[in-house]
Amino acid sequence: MSSSQSSSNPSSTSKQFPGYSIFLPDLKNKEVKERNLHRKSFEEIDPGRMGAEGMDPSSNNGLTWTSQYDSVVRQPFAKDVIHLQSLLDALLSSKNFTRADKILQAIYPLSTSQEEFMYSINKYLEVWSQQDSATLEGLENYLLNFTKDARLLPNDRTYAILITKALQVDSSFKYNKYLNEIKSNINFTRKVLGHIDVLGIDNLTKIFQENSITEKHIPIDFGPLYDQINSTEDSSDINEDYFSDENFSKLNIPSISKEAEELRSVDSFGLKVVRHTLLGLKSTSEGKSPIIDDLMKNLEKDLQGSVIHNFSNSEKRDYFALYKLLKTDQDREKFNEALDLFNRARQRTIELRGADSAKEKWKHDYEEMQRRGSIHFAKSLNARLYEWYEMLLPFVKEEVNQCHKIMDGEITIQNAKSEDRALVKERSYYAPYLTLVTPEKMCAVTILELLRLNSTGGIADGMRTARALISVGKAIELEYKSQKLMESEKKSISKKSRSAREWNKIFRVMNNYSKDSDNQAHNEWDNTLHAKIGSILTSLLIHVAKVPVKGTDPATGKTVTGSQPAFFHTYQYLQGQKLGVLKLHKNIIKQLSVDVDGSLLQPHFLPMLTPPRKWSSYNEGGYLFSQNTLVRTRDSPETLAYLKAASQRGDLDKVYDGLNVLGNTPWTVNRKVLEVMTKFWNTGDEFLDIPPVVDEPELPEPVPSNAEPNVLREYQRKVRLAINISASAKSQRCDTNYKLEIARAFLGEKMFFPHNIDFRGRAYPMSPHFNHLGNDLTRSLFLFWDGKQLGERGLWWLKVHLANLYGVDKIPLEERAQFTETHLDKIRESAETPFDKDAWWTKGEKPWQVLACCFELNEAYKLEDPTQYVSHVPVHQDGSCNGLQHYAALGGDIEGARQVNLYPADRPQDVYSSVASIVQQRVDADAEAGEKHAVFLKDKINRRVVKQTVMTNVYGVTFVGAREQIKKQLKVHFDSDSEENSGEYAQYLTQHVFAAVRELFSGAHLIQDWLGEAARIISKSVRVDYEDSTTSNDKPNHVSSVIWTTPLGLPCVQPYRTIKKQIIKTNLQDVAITDPFGASLVDARKQKTALPPNFVHSLDATHMLMTASTCKYENISFASVHDSYWTHASDIDVLSKILREQFIKLHSENLIQKVKDEFEARYKGFLQVVTIPRDHELAKKIQDVRRKIATDLNRALTVADEIHLEKKRQELLASDDPEAVKMGKELVTTVSSVEEYDLNEVGTSSIGLPIFAPISFPPVPPRGDLDVNVVKDSTYFFS
Repeated sequence: MSSSQSSSNPSSTSKQFPGYSIFLPDLKNKEVKERNLHRKSFEEIDPGRMGAEGMDPSSNNGLTWTSQYDSVVRQPFAKDVIHLQSLLDALLSSKNFTRADKILQAIYPLSTSQEEFMYSINKYLEVWSQQDSATLEGLENYLLNFTKDARLLPNDRTYAILITKALQVDSSFKYNKYLNEIKSNINFTRKVLGHIDVLGIDNLTKIFQENSITEKHIPIDFGPLYDQINSTEDSSDINEDYFSDENFSKLNIPSISKEAEELRSVDSFGLKVVRHTLLGLKSTSEGKSPIIDDLMKNLEKDLQGSVIHNFSNSEKRDYFALYKLLKTDQDREKFNEALDLFNRARQRTIELRGADSAKEKWKHDYEEMQRRGSIHFAKSLNARLYEWYEMLLPFVKEEVNQCHKIMDGEITIQNAKSEDRALVKERSYYAPYLTLVTPEKMCAVTILELLRLNSTGGIADGMRTARALISVGKAIELEYKSQKLMESEKKSISKKSRSAREWNKIFRVMNNYSKDSDNQAHNEWDNTLHAKIGSILTSLLIHVAKVPVKGTDPATGKTVTGSQPAFFHTYQYLQGQKLGVLKLHKNIIKQLSVDVDGSLLQPHFLPMLTPPRKWSSYNEGGYLFSQNTLVRTRDSPETLAYLKAASQRGDLDKVYDGLNVLGNTPWTVNRKVLEVMTKFWNTGDEFLDIPPVVDEPELPEPVPSNAEPNVLREYQRKVRLAINISASAKSQRCDTNYKLEIARAFLGEKMFFPHNIDFRGRAYPMSPHFNHLGNDLTRSLFLFWDGKQLGERGLWWLKVHLANLYGVDKIPLEERAQFTETHLDKIRESAETPFDKDAWWTKGEKPWQVLACCFELNEAYKLEDPTQYVSHVPVHQDGSCNGLQHYAALGGDIEGARQVNLYPADRPQDVYSSVASIVQQRVDADAEAGEKHAVFLKDKINRRVVKQTVMTNVYGVTFVGAREQIKKQLKVHFDSDSEENSGEYAQYLTQHVFAAVRELFSGAHLIQDWLGEAARIISKSVRVDYEDSTTSNDKPNHVSSVIWTTPLGLPCVQPYRTIKKQIIKTNLQDVAITDPFGASLVDARKQKTALPPNFVHSLDATHMLMTASTCKYENISFASVHDSYWTHASDIDVLSKILREQFIKLHSENLIQKVKDEFEARYKGFLQVVTIPRDHELAKKIQDVRRKIATDLNRALTVADEIHLEKKRQELLASDDPEAVKMGKELVTTVSSVEEYDLNEVGTSSIGLPIFAPISFPPVPPRGDLDVNVVKDSTYFFS
């Protein structure tokens, strides 16, 4: 695309192209200086030497990410700022205020706004103000110096810090002064008083009692607390000490008993993380809750003695069994309040017990094995780990000691010996961070994390070194952050005695409050730091960790003993790439497969015992003591930047609302189903979803080494297959064991699932091991904590639900209910005798959920009136090929709407059978013509063959992917000798399936095609305001992601970019880490293929969240698995009405046109490259313009030149100066020349002249005549 050579007859351009003279000197790329502060240690950062390079925060706006119209800024020095922010946090945690002040001054010139820099100042003031030596005058003077020089204004958090200090030093004058300064601005006062983590409950109590502070000054969420403080009632039965560390430590018990049968453990070391974490569920006579016990005594006369007796046993408390016996709403409310308060302490234990209690378990086993002798010691993995821990601890302590000496200035690069200077410089980089966590905890975390990573990522008996180092570093950061959150809570809560109800109000306020989320977001450690810290700790463990080995002396033949390293570092090739790997000794691998008596790995993300923190910000919500982000991202700061901007604008409140509904739904475990599972599990045999115990793979009979090559190849194939089958079965059994262990531990407990979303808005529980998004086995284990009486409609829906689960879901609802009625005897028999392997329930499509439903119906029919039964089983309403439902509504496609049950009908439509019928007709026609593939396949086409491909077609499955899906279904029709030929038959059939789907859903495919073309245009577009120093002179950079906004305000940023790599040197090996802040180009292919499925996923996610929010206001329970919505049987009619109304509301406007409008606004002024015929008039005109400009430049015109000139033209046209606008209109560029033509008339060509043209999108497909309101009357839309 570079221009032609300069003309041999130079002439002035002033007549033909006025205005160029002022721009020509600028036609070159401008380099942006890099600070590279992220590579420097705290000692090397000197703000005094940055002066000339410093930027004014008021003007340092950076470059926007994808579009200048979004105002979502990408910091030019993002890596430096992140490093400095985390360094500031680390130095303040170490109370090193002098060095922290230097870092603060270094942050100032790099900050993109005054508000951002105030976060850093507040962090400094907050920590400093907590020191006894800090005076109020000192804080004011420090603040005054900064605000005077930098023209900064104190914000709401600044005032909260000053008020807290004034109350601490009992300065009533200053306290009243600050209150008087803020109370006239009601909104500002609310923000100040909202900082509960700074002020604390006791200070808020004093402020709330001030006559000048009225209810209008109080944050909305704090209303109940304000009323409580100003009420005349005085009830105090629980002291703050109830939540002390001493009481928490009493919950550390070595095993759990829930009066449930012990599980036969799988030979998986990873299970230890689950069992270890679950110890937090334990309660003891020392750690029991006085409020629950008092409540029990009051209710005892009304309840069954057997339950009371069991409940008094601290190891066997079944809270759910007791809860079901309570008769009145008042009693249930009291019980829930008492349990929630007690569970707050237990939840804290679960989240924070981590490495400390793992170490105690190792120590216990170590001492026990020493007492029992060396033979037992050798067999105990826990004892071995404690031995490693004891050997590792002195080395880590010494490393931390050296870091402290550097921090204290005792050791510097200048005073170090010449041979030590490199080490001191390296240590200076991570010293502030390595001192944040105790050596004891770091040792345990390192061991736990490396063992957790064993055999992951495709490395047999080991792990990738880079992943291991970064994971260890992240685990240390997580430990530190969790501790910080715990300290924040301890600082917030009161020291006074309060009632259970008062405590619950306090904790509710704290859960709803955002703990200065922006400050926390600024304190993230980068992967460079993770790698360096991980490298230090990992290399020390490699040095000390040994395993005993035995061998035979070849000279004497005697058995000798010795030791070898437990870990060793090596390299191996994986998919042609040389990778550094950490391998474990074979003896440790063997022990990991056998020793499952304890629990070892770190506790992350189990179901919660209390409601999660409410989502209130893009990085504030979910678990109580860990930092969570609203959107799951990986190396996508662009996504987080858009998310943060939307959150600050208040655009995400509806998203938060929907997620909070999901998180606040209380659950419990279905004891009856778990008991049946446990019986079958413990046999070790395969049964339904339960995989068998597999000790060794069943290998085929070996063949002679001199066998024919094809025989050897077949033997090797069978060996690989046997090994893969064995590994898969073992992996599945491990996974199932995780789920059953967690379920067993949570028996009788009230639990919650915090949710977050992917970038499209789809919601997922944050607890990975055990949640209701799992398979049939997992889903059957869940009950709603709260029950609701069935009533007649609820009983009817429960019957329909059972039929759906059994696979009888293609007939009318009345017939489904009748199916259950007909089989009621078998249903009740299944519930009474569930252990028969051939029982009726085992024949269902989803047998375990069928069994749960059998138990529920059996209990109902034990009553004289089954409609009076209080049901806890979730009943589902499932969409009918939901993606196609959304596409039919988007395109107004009447025929497509009929196929997916948007239209009312007497019977449910089955889109998969419809597609199979069309495919059958096509194949039959080909078979008559003698087509060999058709002849073979004509009697083999059914619903099952096409279902997966039809389902995934709407989500963008590729032709190759669809062919593999169909090939898998056709596999049963080919023997092993002819299996290779199945691919060509699958290829033939896939073509017909795609054609059939397009025929049935023409409107959907037009929209898919439009979205794909729009994504191609965007990802291949060129920003005129983007002039990167790496821009090639003859090739434009494509840097813009496809971004759209959901109807709930969520910005969806496709994260597909070509991520740059950065090499980090560690003492183990060089580690390549991603550099997400680099100016990376978009992956145009992925951006295009992913938009159609991602867009429709964002719509089904929006529909679900809208439904969830409405269910809250209708006071019904709600849970979902994407397009499957769950509630109580008695509330299905209400849910059905809500989800239909919300679907209509969602599709009440032309969403595709709205997306097109958003694209045109976001990418306005962007350029696209098109190729036009060289003989067209426009091509000749552009070539002439290029020659003329090249003449003035006296060199060839480059792509960068063309972009730069167009940028200047757009700036002139956007100016407020009429003269500038006039100049812009007169300025002729290659792009302005194109604007005079209609490119559709010019035409494009694959071979021709590449030119820049203003970006434009094709018209959206015409919408059909479907009235989406018809879904109100469609019984089978969701059913």
